[in-house]
Amino acid sequence: MKTIICAVIALALGLGCAYAAGRVRDQRVKLNSGYEMPVLGLGTWTLDDKQAEECVYFALKSGCRLIDTARYYGNEKGVGRGVRRAIADGLVKREDVFVTSKVMPSSYGEPNAAIRASLDALGLDYIDLMLIHQPGSNDRAVYAALERGVKSGRLRSIGISNYYTRAQLDEVLSYARIVPAVIQNENHLFYQNTELQKYAAKHGIVIESWYPFGGRGHTGESFNAPAVRTIAARHGVTPAQVILRWQVQAGYIAIPGSGDPKHIAANLALDGFTLSAEEMRAIAALDRHERYENW
Repeated sequence: MKTIICAVIALALGLGCAYAAGRVRDQRVKLNSGYEMPVLGLGTWTLDDKQAEECVYFALKSGCRLIDTARYYGNEKGVGRGVRRAIADGLVKREDVFVTSKVMPSSYGEPNAAIRASLDALGLDYIDLMLIHQPGSNDRAVYAALERGVKSGRLRSIGISNYYTRAQLDEVLSYARIVPAVIQNENHLFYQNTELQKYAAKHGIVIESWYPFGGRGHTGESFNAPAVRTIAARHGVTPAQVILRWQVQAGYIAIPGSGDPKHIAANLALDGFTLSAEEMRAIAALDRHERYENW
């Protein structure tokens, strides 16, 4: 199974794959920064500090190794507590966990302070991936601050979020001294944006999907898509698991968000089935090039 997925990613995107074990939750993709990033993780948008701490701890205990937060979410302290607690309890080592955060637009005027604030809130010595949360004023200076963070060792990999076109990426590449490792965007059944994925791959950039199920108010539409339900019934799994399996096999990194331990555990349980080429084509055919958000 791991050979099939690695081949799909490597052939389609030209990226290297590394595996700690055969389970999907253990699989990692090697970024252009040289670091390895898990292909499946936990998103923490909408969780408060207390919820974030408990969900992050449970996720790490369940085998998750990728945790996504942002300054804008207001839960970096909770995420950090969850990570540090798991480390203290011997569930993980710091180097096992890949933590992502983002510089929010209101901090674009003082990006160095924003990076320090995220590190302080998380209570970590370094952040594995730091992103510009979305395009805005002062992007160039913000990206330069991220690059300085890499040189200082406070940040390991850097990237951008909510940049959806080739032109937007080209603008960043025109001034970047360090090529972005990741672009984190809205990507789901009905907005797959394979054109950007293929173009980004030429620069060794991986696409990460927030809202892999479509996001609030749209998960029902994703879960009830006839093609997804048919595939789920065929394999004896849930529609959510089909969608996440498609995300991984299509070469995306997926970070489904949840505050429900049962859902978190289920989202990590993608072993025992693989989508066929025909099933992958059926899901690709659902693409309507339709985004739900406008940021």
